[in-house]
Amino acid sequence: MKVAFVGGGAFRLVGILREALSYPGLFADGEIRLFDLNVPRAHAVAQMVAKTPEYTAVKCRITCPTRLEAALEGVDMVGVILMGGSYRTYRLADKISYEHGFLSSDNVSPNGAMLGLKTGATLLNIASQMEHYCPKAWLVDFANPIAVLSGMINNHTKIQAFGICAGFTNHEWDLARIFGKDEQGDGFAVETAGINHLSFILKGTYQGRDLFAALNKRLKTKWKMCPMDSFRGRMVNERIARGVIEVVRFYRELGVLIFSTEGDGMEHMNYEHCVQRQRHGAKAPGPAQMNAELKKFTQARAAAQKHFENLLDKDLDLKFWNTAAKKPGVEWAAKSKRSAFVEMMRGRAGQTVPVVTSTLNMGAVEGFTDRTVLEYSQIIENSRVRPASHYQVPAIMHGLLAGIANHQTMLGDAMATEDPKLLAQALLAYPIRQFSPAARSLFKQLLQLNRDEIQPKLRRAVEYL
Repeated sequence: MKVAFVGGGAFRLVGILREALSYPGLFADGEIRLFDLNVPRAHAVAQMVAKTPEYTAVKCRITCPTRLEAALEGVDMVGVILMGGSYRTYRLADKISYEHGFLSSDNVSPNGAMLGLKTGATLLNIASQMEHYCPKAWLVDFANPIAVLSGMINNHTKIQAFGICAGFTNHEWDLARIFGKDEQGDGFAVETAGINHLSFILKGTYQGRDLFAALNKRLKTKWKMCPMDSFRGRMVNERIARGVIEVVRFYRELGVLIFSTEGDGMEHMNYEHCVQRQRHGAKAPGPAQMNAELKKFTQARAAAQKHFENLLDKDLDLKFWNTAAKKPGVEWAAKSKRSAFVEMMRGRAGQTVPVVTSTLNMGAVEGFTDRTVLEYSQIIENSRVRPASHYQVPAIMHGLLAGIANHQTMLGDAMATEDPKLLAQALLAYPIRQFSPAARSLFKQLLQLNRDEIQPKLRRAVEYL
């Protein structure tokens, strides 16, 4: 198998590739290509992967092409793992969003829409190059907002695209915690449908039993959050616990079981309260604070890269690799467990694999058009992807999900066609305070802030707001 990663200098690839290389035969006589505009960083990741115990046992090729077309030539799958635009505009957009009473994030939010606009041209270029150099390859996108970008590629190019999320296995942690253990549980098999960061478990089993029957039995008693492992730190554990407690609350009150506790999706079910919490807990910086934050961010990245590169000269034993998950600063070295990237690689190689991705509906979920981008359970068999079943999202959530899914699909259409009027309509389709003066003002300001980082034709969208 041959796989190319665009954004191949991402440290997290070390853990992902450790898992991939551990599957017998997956990369036998194969190749991993790491392409990154920061060429030395890609070489550093390649060197680190070569030091892993899994690579030592397989010995496939790892290369770092300096041209995109060389990275794509003849591969079976292209993974995209990058963030578009500048950190500065992303953080300043937080302030604008809070001031107008809206959530801010890199995915399901007005700021997430801007991130899509800043990343869209890059993804379209990759897909265009793939049509020439690897037309049958899958594009597997990890860059947020994954639904917007995968919908755009599927609806406007010949390339088959899937948006994947690190939250693919969140439910294995969240449900295990509800049942009393702070660990990634192995006994769960679920099917889900919705949108990325706001999907719902519709059916499932736990240790061979019906999941919902087991969950109802567990929650009949006076349930409380399980003890948390201290290695993560207090603030991280508090955030995790808050998410699990919300999963339980929404299940009890609304009868819906959230698939992945990614904050910005779930926060749409408690919007005003979460906006107030963001305003209080994450005050956006003024000019002086912004400069200081940018300096700190740059220094932190440089320090992390230096630490990473220093490890390249050390003899890293099995103890280092086996304990990395609980060591601050080297979490990237921990072997992933059921990474969505790895599951897609296994499926592309011909194995039968259940996955959850964001892609076109194509009749999988009732009440949505075929070209609407949604997240739902799929099965990969013989390198072909099909819905795992036919789904109907919870009635109480259908309106919200339909609004966000249409907004995200329209954003992809606007970027692919470079239509500023359609972009304005796509932004106003975001189903929170829809068509309000506050929404119009917010999107105007966000477009002005990000104008130098989006396609020139789309800048005219402000004229239609």
